[in-house]
Amino acid sequence: MHAKVTVAEAAQSVANAPERARLELVVPFVEAAAKVISQECGETVGKGQLYRVRSPQTSNDVSVLIAITGDVSGLVNYTMSLDTAIGFASRMMGEPLGEFDAMGQSAVAELANMITGQAGIGLERGGFSSDMSPPILLLGNGSTIATFNLTRLVVPLVVSWGEFGIDLAIKET
Repeated sequence: MHAKVTVAEAAQSVANAPERARLELVVPFVEAAAKVISQECGETVGKGQLYRVRSPQTSNDVSVLIAITGDVSGLVNYTMSLDTAIGFASRMMGEPLGEFDAMGQSAVAELANMITGQAGIGLERGGFSSDMSPPILLLGNGSTIATFNLTRLVVPLVVSWGEFGIDLAIKET
């Protein structure tokens, strides 16, 4: 998959997206997260209650943003607390990390990249081709991801060391 869209272009493409996300566009991301986290971290993923957010700000300490284009376009934002990010990085690297350093940041960005890549395969099976941008790591609660409000469907997922959300602002194009 090659990046053919900027994050700003992807955000603009879903600014007026319908309020209801189609299930066939959401399920591949949840299934991909469960599969990748099981393979990379040896962890079973639980799912929390879905909710919607309409804000340009991130809602957690660590966010990984990936733009998607093709038959499906928009933004995917993987968001988590700093402790949860350190937990993911520690498990992926096979050793405990004391801080969220460059190696830990790279590991979490790669985890998001793998999940999105697997979700892309799932979307393809459903008849939706897609390309994705490289991951962009945002640090700090309240980082602004766009200059306008997007309605994002948030799928909270739970692992033994914390919670993380998959924020989806995607639509069929």
